[in-house]
Amino acid sequence: MKELRIDAITNDIIVFATDRSKRPRDTVKKPELYTEIYKAKHEYEEKCPFCVGNESVADKSTDEVRDENGWIARSVLNKYPILDMESNDIFGVHEVLIENYKHDATFYNMTEEEFKAMFKLIISRYKDLSSREGIEYVLLFKNFLKKAGASLMHPHSQIMSMSLVPPEVENELLIAENYYNINSSNLYDDIVEEEIKLDKRILYKGKKFTVLVPYASKNPGEIRIIFGNGVKLENMNEDDVSELSYVFKRLFKNFEKLYGFIPFNICFHTNPVELDTEKYFNMHMHIFPRKFNFGGFELGSDMYVCSTIPERTADVLKIKDRK
Repeated sequence: MKELRIDAITNDIIVFATDRSKRPRDTVKKPELYTEIYKAKHEYEEKCPFCVGNESVADKSTDEVRDENGWIARSVLNKYPILDMESNDIFGVHEVLIENYKHDATFYNMTEEEFKAMFKLIISRYKDLSSREGIEYVLLFKNFLKKAGASLMHPHSQIMSMSLVPPEVENELLIAENYYNINSSNLYDDIVEEEIKLDKRILYKGKKFTVLVPYASKNPGEIRIIFGNGVKLENMNEDDVSELSYVFKRLFKNFEKLYGFIPFNICFHTNPVELDTEKYFNMHMHIFPRKFNFGGFELGSDMYVCSTIPERTADVLKIKDRK
């Protein structure tokens, strides 16, 4: 039996067809190169531009989080930027966030303290880039492993200031604003309240952050982290960073138990810099495991097929309450 659901945040149309997970597939032996490299003790790579000791190979450093032994996380200008400051059509600054000094660190094995250092770096770079003249939006995203778009194995994500608000975020803003105008309430707050009442897809509910499997997931294992109303990168405090680090440590531990060492993408949807959107738009993150690729149906119809009901995924990925 098929089921159609519509995502309230994006208006994406999802067809749930659980029997498609039983489709026969060709058996192709794939190399386990990434798994072997990451799971081995391999903290330093001589040719890696992001490793400690190889700083001169990377582009100019823009920021660092340090302890008594040196830098833990740092940011550098992207040598091959998508955007730069040379055009009037679209401009911005593109940086790489080196999330950890260890070559073999991943979200599957990082400590809470290492996540804290990463988020402190993200917050610092966001504040700087969002303050630049002419910037309308700051985009943050992470690609993990080659299948998800990563070109280097050393743990990193990317941050980019932009002179426009990207269409995906514009779409979410329009949906949220229309909802507010009709209902006189915040869409994200209402979703969180309803999900808590149902208690079928909630993974974690904390002071400032709610983690859930969306009612209409684009693919199996999709997760959203919704920031509380008014919580933005630029106003996060130490306790907020600690809570988010707690969530990431346990979420990806459960993620690996369910899917194994799987590629994934993370997109941070931040508030636009110059627009007053706080009353109707909450910052949030989309986390997409790359178990399957989109095919012709998705590309041809702009609809999505998911083979796993979100409620089943949520049962496995729940996070213990933070004390």
